[in-house]
Amino acid sequence: CSSKESSPTMGPAAPADGGAAADRAEPGPSRGRERLPEAGYLIFGDSFSRIFSLVRHAEIGIKPYKGGSAKGLTKPGNTNREDIAKTLAQRPGTHTAVFVFGSVDVHMSYYYCKYGREPPEEIDLEAIARAYVAFVAGLPGPAQRLVVGAYPSSLIEAESVPKSVAAYGVLSEAQAARVDLADCSLAARQGRTRAFNAALRAACAEHAAVDFVDICDELLDPATLQLRPAYLDISTCNIHVVWETTILLWLQRLPWLRERTDSRFESRMRRSLSRYLRDKELEMAAKGIAITRVHESEGG
Repeated sequence: CSSKESSPTMGPAAPADGGAAADRAEPGPSRGRERLPEAGYLIFGDSFSRIFSLVRHAEIGIKPYKGGSAKGLTKPGNTNREDIAKTLAQRPGTHTAVFVFGSVDVHMSYYYCKYGREPPEEIDLEAIARAYVAFVAGLPGPAQRLVVGAYPSSLIEAESVPKSVAAYGVLSEAQAARVDLADCSLAARQGRTRAFNAALRAACAEHAAVDFVDICDELLDPATLQLRPAYLDISTCNIHVVWETTILLWLQRLPWLRERTDSRFESRMRRSLSRYLRDKELEMAAKGIAITRVHESEGG
């Protein structure tokens, strides 16, 4: 990990996604202003929601919110909260609204609250889950709602976590140096993800119009708790999963998504992944970052 890989767009006072995966996580100049369908499927979320942008279809629209957290949506006056409500109110024909928030809370805000605030505080992920789902359930319109669980941590070594939260601008270098590595163990990180998702699942079960889905079991090797190699990025600091392999999992879990692809989709994903890996390798080399991991599609 190296701070060279980051281009933080927020300071420690506002935990958010950014930095190492900005080339995949953030919309380009024309993205984010795409026309949303009046009827169909609307996907709201943090940078992980952009995985769904690989499925190009007129009935699927995506609204990503940079650094968006589940906790933020629970606060009256939050701009993301207001924008989501307005978007759905303007589109009463929406079939399903999908919500992809929580990874920022579990993997970023946790460390910010504990090591970036004075006095430190323990984030209450269960309370956030309940309030987040209540917000989703109370949104205007008849659309069915689908809450996507937080993604598991992609970082393998505990020592990578302080480096990553500093690279993403969540903590300063000095704050990151104080992070207890016991808080960074893979078991602790994946345990927090599973506990948050369990709280989401329980909260969704209380609302008839809100469903829950997650793919943690498919992404993780149960023996090691690490991401399976197919979903692991070549950057050891990258908190994101590999898009092209992950979207294939979502096609298996979401029939409506699969129905909006064609027979050539998987081959396009292989080509897209090859281009991404080539560009990422060039980017890392240009920044002087050693490439220590090879994706399995390249023989790793």
